[in-house]
Amino acid sequence: MKKFDYENSIGFVVYSASKTFQKAFDLELRNKIGITITQSKVIFALYLHSGLTQRELADKIGIESPTLVPIIDKMEEDGYVERKLDSQDRRIKRVYTTSKTDSLWDSIMESATQIKKISTKEVSEQEIKSALGIIKKITGNLSTYLGDSEITEL
Repeated sequence: MKKFDYENSIGFVVYSASKTFQKAFDLELRNKIGITITQSKVIFALYLHSGLTQRELADKIGIESPTLVPIIDKMEEDGYVERKLDSQDRRIKRVYTTSKTDSLWDSIMESATQIKKISTKEVSEQEIKSALGIIKKITGNLSTYLGDSEITEL
């Protein structure tokens, strides 16, 4: 039987780093701004693609549509997003950011910068550049294998 060093496999290490980043960023956002990482993903996706349907938005941030509904409900209640009927099809509602969301953007970026600063402590710019290049190559290889032309999750 072949032995597999799971804890030192690239997949496990990247997954573990990703989960730790998400946990740290979520904590920073909750403590400093009062939003969750998922809410920040919604805001980011809507800044890139304003007026998405809930299904499109769920696809962009990598969660199921039913999971997104209470998140959008809460964000709408808090005044961060609004739903509007589609001009072509009144059965469809599109989600937009509000002016209140605009005031959060700088705080979200400050939180992201803080997590980057914490995570890259004692790591050189060259090491960061090298790691990013390698991870992008691995992602590209896997995307090609999967037949994906783009990565849709935020």
